[in-house]
Formats: sequence, C-alpha cells, structure tokens
Amino acid sequence: MSKALVIFNPHAGRGRGAKRAESVVAALNAVDFEFDSVVSETRGHAIELAQRAAESGRELIVAAGGDGTLNEVVNGVMQARQHGVPARLGVMPIGSGNDFAGSLGITTDLRKAAEILKRDHVRRVDAGMVNGRYFANNVGMGLEAQVDIEAHKMTWVSGQALYLIAIFRAIRSFPHPVVQIERDGQQINDKSILMITAGNNRRIGGGFLVFPDAVPDDGLLDLCVVDAIPRREILRLLPKLPKGKHVGEPAVEMSRFTHLVVESESPLPVHADGEILWTDARRVEIEVLPDRLDVVA
Repeated sequence: MSKALVIFNPHAGRGRGAKRAESVVAALNAVDFEFDSVVSETRGHAIELAQRAAESGRELIVAAGGDGTLNEVVNGVMQARQHGVPARLGVMPIGSGNDFAGSLGITTDLRKAAEILKRDHVRRVDAGMVNGRYFANNVGMGLEAQVDIEAHKMTWVSGQALYLIAIFRAIRSFPHPVVQIERDGQQINDKSILMITAGNNRRIGGGFLVFPDAVPDDGLLDLCVVDAIPRREILRLLPKLPKGKHVGEPAVEMSRFTHLVVESESPLPVHADGEILWTDARRVEIEVLPDRLDVVA
C-alpha cells in the first residue's frame, strides 16, 4: 500500500495551521503512521494536490486543516474518482471549524485523530454538489454565507465565538432576498428569506446543531430555510441554534431532498464547507451524491 499524503493548510485555524503542523507530524509519528506531506500554497491549490496524488496512486489523502481545507481535498479526490481513480479521505482537524470531522467522531485531539488514520477503518458517506462544486458538510446561502464572509475577516477568534460575532456583524446590513425554491421537482412559493442551508451532517458553523436529525449516509441532504424576520427575532432565534432548538420555530422550515434549485433576482452569497464560492449567484443547484465518499473514520 502506498504512503498516505498529508496536505497541510498553513492558513487553517485563523492562520494557526502552520504552527499546528508540527503537532500533526508528531501525532502521526507517534502512532507509526507512514506518510509524505505537502503544503497548500494558495486558494484552490489543495484541489490540484489531492487530485494529482490520487491519480499518481496515493490511496489515502489526508486534509490537515479545517472544513475549508477539507472542501478542497474532497474536490480533488472526487475529480480523481471521476477519472476512475478511487482514493480514501482522511482528516487531521486543525481548523477553526471542524464540523465534518466531528460529525464522524474524528476528534481535535490529534493523537486520537492519528490513531483513527492508523486504524484505517473506512466509512462510506454521501457527498454533495453545488453548481458543479463538490462539498462534504454543507452549503449555505443568504445570511449564513454572509456570516462566513464576515468570519474570514477575523483572525483573533475561532470556534463558535467566531461565528457568533460574525453573525452579529452580518445581520446589521444583510438584505432579505426574494427567492424561488424547487425541491425535488416541487415548486415552493416565492418567499423572502433570511438564509437557506443544506447539509449532510448535524453540525455546521463551528458546532451549531442546525440539522439534529441528519444522517451522512442516507442518500439525502437536510434543508433548513429561515424566512425573513425582524432583527429582534433573529437575535431571539440565534441562541437556539447551538442546541438545535430552532426546529419547530414558525419562521424555520426543515425538510430533506435529493435535488434543490434556488433562484434569486438579487445576488446571493454562497459558501460550501465555509469556503465562499460566489457573492453574486442568481441560480444555485444542489444535489446529493449518495455513497460517493470513502472517509477513514
């Protein structure tokens, strides 16, 4: 079996990825895990590195970063898979948001995460695609994507605190776009929305339990649509998100789907796994890719 390739993102964890790289290497060496490593130098570079590694015969590609790093590595692995070259995905979670890893039981304790890689137990889960881009955890548009835009501006805080501050910044100026939603062929009346997010795992945004009932291998994506509400109602709703208590609120609609289309006359910001993909999308198409991703977990 070929050595694993570990792809480091020095910018992960609000710029602390470079400092944590030594801890990752030490944890992997402590469990006698055989690997080579490379550093992602620019945005999108990890996609190229992961695809090239898989197509050259690497059987395990490890993302050492947060959900954004993971998104790029997933895209590289999935593009190689399209060419008939399967590879497994591993994770060493050192980012500011590690929702995908956490949902599969991969802890931020690096020694334990390394032991999971060494054990090499594979779990096959669903992936998703948004406008041709793969994702592993979730896609968000509207306020949620605006929150990620704000979060990327801050380097002095991480985790839930980062996202809470970013939320407060985002709601001060975010408009309520009117969108058309088509879910599995069913048209939903035009509505003014605060945010739309689709996910494959229970937690997003550094630990918010947005999809309490999500299952990563059920062939479905979970959907949360929050209608446009006044700022005071947003502030009332926010404390409910970390524990999943927003479910059942009048402005919140939860459902599941395999294919979703959202169209908007005004520009929508869109992110996938915390990576801002577009700030001016008018049409967003999301679909589930069942049983498509092999994760060491």
